[in-house]
Amino acid sequence: MLEKKHIKFFERILPKDFVFSEPGDCWAYGYDNSKMHVMPECVLFAKDSLQVQDVVKYCYNNNLPITTRGRGTGNTGGSVPIDNSIVLSLEKMNKIVEIDVKNRLAIVQPGVINKVLQDELKKLNFFWGPDPSSQDYSTIGGNIANNSAGPRAIKYGTPRDNILGIEFISGTGQIFKTGVKTSKGVVGLDLTRIFPGSEGILGILTKATLKILPLNNSVRTIEITFNNFDEASQTIISLMTQPLTPYKLEFIDEESIKLINTIKKNHYDESARSAVLLEIDGENEYIDLMLDKILKIIKKNKYNKLTVANEKIEVERLWEARKSLSPALREIGGYKINEDIAVPISNLTKLLSSLDKISKKYNIKIVNFGHAGNGNIHVNLLFKTEEEKKSNNSKNCLDEIFNLVIGLDGTLSGEHGIGIIKKQYLEKEINKETLKLMKNIKKQFDPKNILNTNKSI
Repeated sequence: MLEKKHIKFFERILPKDFVFSEPGDCWAYGYDNSKMHVMPECVLFAKDSLQVQDVVKYCYNNNLPITTRGRGTGNTGGSVPIDNSIVLSLEKMNKIVEIDVKNRLAIVQPGVINKVLQDELKKLNFFWGPDPSSQDYSTIGGNIANNSAGPRAIKYGTPRDNILGIEFISGTGQIFKTGVKTSKGVVGLDLTRIFPGSEGILGILTKATLKILPLNNSVRTIEITFNNFDEASQTIISLMTQPLTPYKLEFIDEESIKLINTIKKNHYDESARSAVLLEIDGENEYIDLMLDKILKIIKKNKYNKLTVANEKIEVERLWEARKSLSPALREIGGYKINEDIAVPISNLTKLLSSLDKISKKYNIKIVNFGHAGNGNIHVNLLFKTEEEKKSNNSKNCLDEIFNLVIGLDGTLSGEHGIGIIKKQYLEKEINKETLKLMKNIKKQFDPKNILNTNKSI
């Protein structure tokens, strides 16, 4: 239980409505999209780096753990205050400080919603590369914390590839600035890019300088269906070993096709056993030439049906089918475990065939879809009851999936992070010596271990 003297201090240094201490007010800040929930001791808000600094200095001096939070869209418990800590919400730090198209950069506070930034950039014919599926409500700070991207990452990269510099508060309450405003810069160690994917354990981001890019004015959308996932994998490899990098390249397996057809009646033919949704982007005068080259690559492989969307309504129809997967999974009811593993694309066939065998072995329905060009597949294990989800059968199934991924030179998380949920599996991928090195690095930033304690590593 947090002592009242701490609450009184926070009420002195922050505006009155920036401190929540009543359970009814705090409750909503104790969860994220993992569905885990722990009641915070209190919830604090900040609108600038100086307020963040004041909070952290006090917490450092009084050994109070802090869980930093954006909008709570993470999937692994990264913003859940498992140590009954203070929650520091950055949602009010939502200013776009500067957009500088001449130098291809934007400076933002961490609470800026991804979609809000993209809309402002679009007015200037620019964009920021990362486009997670949660971009309508996830924050730039959260995107950076988990290194979260989306379909566009195949061509334009993740936050780690699209960040130039940061301002952050360390676990001692010091303000640090890292990085440059140029596309090149090799002075000192690259502390900027250690932050994307660090899940808030190193410092609290208060400002980010982002690399932005001009928008291409044309996009072409293609849907391809296949008789099996081997044919789909071969086409994906063909597309990724030629010079025209796709703008987006999404994979959908047989179970996903069945689910889509429950929402979008007969979107896919009965013969379809897997599908790929592909986009390319370019300038108007070149896009049709690019399309011809891509179609030639596709037609060298086996496929069932090929659809090129020429009208906006057709493009929307194809993407609505892909985006209907999550609602379809919810409509089934029951419970699910959603993993976001990634493997080299040359191992996609083996991954998918092995997942099919694992599904049958444990009698658990597994639905696979995701960002094929990165080998980043969302593996969804479906259950009818909470007891099934928590059973030893489920745990053994998940353990075998992770062993499979590591055996295929893959990674346990492509974009969702580790948080709480995956921490028990960390040593499958990272050996003890390397983990020790990572923990020692954290100590340099956060010597009392008050920032997002017991998360990530």
